[in-house]
Amino acid sequence: MRYRRWLLLAGLVLSLGSAAVGAADAPPGPAYKIVLRSRHAEVTPTRTREAQTGGGSIIVEQPEPNTVVVTMRGSAVAGSDCSASDAAMNFILEQEVDIVPTRDGVRPPRIGLVGRVVGTLQVTDPCKFCGKDCKPCGSAEQGPAAACLSVGDAIVLSIGVASSAVSCGQESAINFRDGPVETPAVPGCYRLAGSFHIGASQGKGVWHRQAAVADFDPAPELDAFWADALKPFRAVPRGEFGFKVVLRVVEDAPAVVGK
Repeated sequence: MRYRRWLLLAGLVLSLGSAAVGAADAPPGPAYKIVLRSRHAEVTPTRTREAQTGGGSIIVEQPEPNTVVVTMRGSAVAGSDCSASDAAMNFILEQEVDIVPTRDGVRPPRIGLVGRVVGTLQVTDPCKFCGKDCKPCGSAEQGPAAACLSVGDAIVLSIGVASSAVSCGQESAINFRDGPVETPAVPGCYRLAGSFHIGASQGKGVWHRQAAVADFDPAPELDAFWADALKPFRAVPRGEFGFKVVLRVVEDAPAVVGK
């Protein structure tokens, strides 16, 4: 609510500024900015037999000078065949950043970090086809989804979004978050590291096709063959699918006198 109120007041100030005939300067921008430096981002898919991975991306964006958003997305699906099959994707990011003041006379920075995982997990129930426990079943999982900000070997902030898994006949829509966490800091060089894992495995089954799905991509780029496996969550909004990490730096609040 305070943030929305601040946005409203800022909009009113900007509107009044145009009518003030230059009587006041434009409001200053963020006191600190994040400068992106070297990066190592890697997605490793693995597949065996009747399985497929789709998507697989690590996107680093900077919507504002003092904010960095990292999004990891992908999907893994495994189907039944004469033999068991599995698919997985592993995401790793190491991003060097500098936190730099944008003007003189600012208070020390305060850094915040938050993480969120959105997607779906599902596994076919083989018993609905034959009425008994006749075939090996599968599993689908997400996590660990973790990120940390460090200086050298010292971790400054860290988040770890809860892992989850489903098995035979289970379906789950995931929307987990960890944070925000925050701490006072100093300008300088930092390293933002993140990792994420998704996986699906399925036992063999020739006569009654089964599937296990870990879907964490808005557009998973899977073959049409898997359309039936994706049906249970077809109507779910997919725009926020993936593991998202937000790093933000602001000027710290002034010290309270007498406390």
